[in-house]
Amino acid sequence: MEEIREWAEDPMYRDRLTGLYNYDGFLRAAQGQLDRGEGGAIAVLNIRQFKYINEMLGREKGDELLKFVAGAIVDGPKSIRVAGRAGSDVFYLYIDSTDGKQIVGEMDGFLHALTRSSIGVLGAFQMRAYCGVIVSRPKGEIPHYTLEQMLTRMMYALAKAREYSENKTWLFDAELHKEEQKEEDVILHMHAALRAKEFELYLQPKVDVSTGRLASAEALVRWRRDGRLLSPGLFIPIFDKTGFSFYLDRYMLQEVGKLIRGWRERGIAPIPVSVNQTKITFYNETYISYLKWIKETYGIPDGGMILEILESMAVDNLGEANRILDEARSLGYRISMDDFGSGYSSLNVLAKLKLDELKIDQTFLRNMGTEGKERIILQMIIDLSRRFGISTVVEGVETREQEALVRSMGCSLGQGYLYSRPLPAKEFMERFM
Repeated sequence: MEEIREWAEDPMYRDRLTGLYNYDGFLRAAQGQLDRGEGGAIAVLNIRQFKYINEMLGREKGDELLKFVAGAIVDGPKSIRVAGRAGSDVFYLYIDSTDGKQIVGEMDGFLHALTRSSIGVLGAFQMRAYCGVIVSRPKGEIPHYTLEQMLTRMMYALAKAREYSENKTWLFDAELHKEEQKEEDVILHMHAALRAKEFELYLQPKVDVSTGRLASAEALVRWRRDGRLLSPGLFIPIFDKTGFSFYLDRYMLQEVGKLIRGWRERGIAPIPVSVNQTKITFYNETYISYLKWIKETYGIPDGGMILEILESMAVDNLGEANRILDEARSLGYRISMDDFGSGYSSLNVLAKLKLDELKIDQTFLRNMGTEGKERIILQMIIDLSRRFGISTVVEGVETREQEALVRSMGCSLGQGYLYSRPLPAKEFMERFM
């Protein structure tokens, strides 16, 4: 890897910690390789849970790990011609090959070797990593990309590799290219769709499992485009990534506000409606003032609107999260945590976050038949929530047997297809109110 050592001698382009290129140096060197017109590949490598390693073992140990990875790259596969660190735990590699399958195999082997040898740095803790790769064919062949195109598309492959818990390398291919095109189409049309009110309000009931009566509802969004409904899974992740969720969140708060005001004007006793809130909205400096405006503009009664947050939004900043929740609650909003048990969850969160409602992820019910431990954990969550004065909602109730089970465990509410799929607001009102 003579080229790495040669270029990295210039302090302007050298990463001080590892001695590799910094990001600007990598771009310059990689462009030089691509300018030969022979094609090549770029890979980006991330260390899993690097933030956790820093927090648990200390920053010095984290820096030691970064230098270890850099050294392994320098002494690693001969096809790696250029390497750089772009900040934190992100390493960029230029690979002198256009054989995608071979590169994936080579990088997978490299990641596994890193894991085995990382014990020397981390002790009992084994490092794991994931990697995204994109190949550009020589000029005149397809696919041939510019450096900028490679850097953009490579991130789709990295996102795919991140979905796995172990070492994983993912190659940008035709299927990912289709996903990229769909994402670009969503981004192109999302603002116009908001102006045209193509986003529709749907409601799904939450039912009191003791009485079978409607207790509240969750507001969900659907995108009606060209006469057909798009699944949220096709656009919500893109909205989150681009920051467009901020505008959709505000739109949904207004739509739910109009709905509740309409019920009251017709003499219909309103039920509480929960609205999902994303992190970008929750921590915006205008959030509380906007909630106040919603409540005053639409005459929302106290407890009439429930704000649903995810645990991941709060765990890194419990103090600030509780401050915001306290202010929202003082305005008359109730607070719910969605998808509890789907990822981060620890029971300690129930004591630290000020919640009114806890929505328990549907995976507990799905696994109840095969995993006896799931029932014990679910019972603990329900019991502890009750002690803290938090009502519980079990998601994914699909059968009477499941309903009877959660009722016997003392759960407050059930939500799922047993009661109803999500319905357009008008149809929901006709059926349930």
